[in-house]
Amino acid sequence: MLSLAIRLQPMNLVLDLGQSGARVRIDGRDSQFNLPKNSAEPIVHTLRRIFQQIPPQKFETVYLSLTGLQGTVPDIAPYGDLCHEFFSANRVAVMDDGIAAYDGAIGSRDGVVLTLGGGIVAIAGNHGRFAHADGKGPIFGDFGGGFWLGKYGLSRAISTLDGRDDATDLVTLLDAELRSYRELADTTGTDAALLCIKSAKTIIQGAESGVANAVQILNEAALHLSRTINSAWLKTNPAANDQIHISYLGGLSQSKFYSDLISTQVKRLLPSATFVPPEGNHLDGAPRVAENFPNGMKPLLAWWQR
Repeated sequence: MLSLAIRLQPMNLVLDLGQSGARVRIDGRDSQFNLPKNSAEPIVHTLRRIFQQIPPQKFETVYLSLTGLQGTVPDIAPYGDLCHEFFSANRVAVMDDGIAAYDGAIGSRDGVVLTLGGGIVAIAGNHGRFAHADGKGPIFGDFGGGFWLGKYGLSRAISTLDGRDDATDLVTLLDAELRSYRELADTTGTDAALLCIKSAKTIIQGAESGVANAVQILNEAALHLSRTINSAWLKTNPAANDQIHISYLGGLSQSKFYSDLISTQVKRLLPSATFVPPEGNHLDGAPRVAENFPNGMKPLLAWWQR
């Protein structure tokens, strides 16, 4: 009877949408989808395309960790209606991906979690107070994220080829990316943005191997990111003796070279900070933080119920 009871428990869906793709967790199993959030379509349209690739099934609750919300969850009715249409879901939690990252990385501890992907966002928590910094998108923010790094490096390489710069080391480093750039039909569209994001890894690899201008780009990015972390923390109105645990999530944080540059800059602003490895990720944090706040957490988290 116990095994039967376990099988009869309703399944839930957890989805994390980022600028380089999406991850889904169903019944403890994770899947990747090459369908990133981009500025060319509303988030609900991107979710519809992802949902169309998930085998039809019923979920009691859907947890949505979403990039692009810029720290404020909008009207959640379209998200709830979409999840009910595809999965007959009765409960949907819609949240800024930063708060999912925060809970996934450091749980109930106070501090700041910085997510480093195609974009960036920092969420700070301190004695139940939460604050958000950056996550403003590629045009007005996301300083130090994948798009920012790739655009910076490619722009300097392209300028060098055009006789307007002298970053020949970046031209050599980004040879494959420059070939892709020349093949773009539209240098201002979604494919161009994705090329910038993909180029970030090459910039980081170049810096790790000592390419001078790549190192310069990462040093500037680390300075921006330290200020973002500091901004998020200060927004929680901390006392002088409050503990600060700092953790990094996202694909770019896998570079120890980059993470160490960021930490060095952070220490100059927050000398008492303790750097800790993440305990989990967005898929771990999204359902946990949602259930811990059954009435929502304005403006970062809201519930839709049918």
